[in-house]
Amino acid sequence: MRIGDDTVSTFAQNLKRLRKQKGFSQAQLASLLHYGSTAIANYEAGRNEPSFDTLIQLAHFLDTTTDELLGVSITSQDLQLLSVIRSFAPESKN
Repeated sequence: MRIGDDTVSTFAQNLKRLRKQKGFSQAQLASLLHYGSTAIANYEAGRNEPSFDTLIQLAHFLDTTTDELLGVSITSQDLQLLSVIRSFAPESKN
């Protein structure tokens, strides 16, 4: 997903919030990823987006999930639906 110039993505906002909660500076978090000091600043400003591998590493270092970083939420209704789908026989799932 590409974001507009005037909008900061949910990912960017969540990354900044979670980074600060863990007490990391942008440069410290970038160093953990073996990136340049501006990499995290670019993510938080919405100028760049991480690869899947980097997203997973960010979640690890921030002690969170990729879903939380991306702003994905699963409701109890979603979980109920998944439970029902999983109960079907494999050939009937289609």
